Amino acid sequence: MATLMSNLSIVQSRYTCKAYDPTKRIDDATLDHILQALRLAPSSINIQPWQFLVTANDDTKAIIASSMTGSDAHNAPKVLNASHTIILCTRTQLDDDHLDKVLDAESRAGRFRTPDSKTARQNLCQNYLSEYAKTPAKLSQWAEQQTFIALGHLLLVAELAGVQATSIGGFDQNLLNDALNLNSQNLNASVVVTLGYASDDDFNKALPKARLNFDEVIRFI
Repeated sequence: MATLMSNLSIVQSRYTCKAYDPTKRIDDATLDHILQALRLAPSSINIQPWQFLVTANDDTKAIIASSMTGSDAHNAPKVLNASHTIILCTRTQLDDDHLDKVLDAESRAGRFRTPDSKTARQNLCQNYLSEYAKTPAKLSQWAEQQTFIALGHLLLVAELAGVQATSIGGFDQNLLNDALNLNSQNLNASVVVTLGYASDDDFNKALPKARLNFDEVIRFI
């Protein structure tokens, strides 16, 4: 019970950082811990349809921030001042080559007791992907849904590591894709996440968490 309450208190304390201290940087060990955990995020049929682009480089962060214009301009300082920024990208091609990499990773991990079990797994995944591929928009939507599962994973892991995070959907996707040549790499920028430590100007860290009542969002059926 104590562990359950501790986990709940961590979730209760997590918040979206609105302003970062540009002088504070995430140390290498903490960053590696977060990224290793992000790599372990779950996905449907373990397809892992993503690539995570990580930067602490000021020039690269400026490029990312330049995709935040107009009504999204308020997000740019978060990127510029945060210790690190991660672009969670969704793969736009889930071809046999990608599936082979997934199956090889599963094989190295010892998930297949026999060659037949690997073949069965391959057939299942190919059938699954083929069904989605009949409607490209549906395949794209499904793949991006997996990336957003990884987003939730990242936000919780960051809090566990004592690092503040902000998920940012307010950016021009086409601008960012073009600026970093993502389309040519068969990638699409799905969401941006900033990581770092809050500044004293972060008004949100002092505000209470506000959510709908339990019985408004949870129903037992």
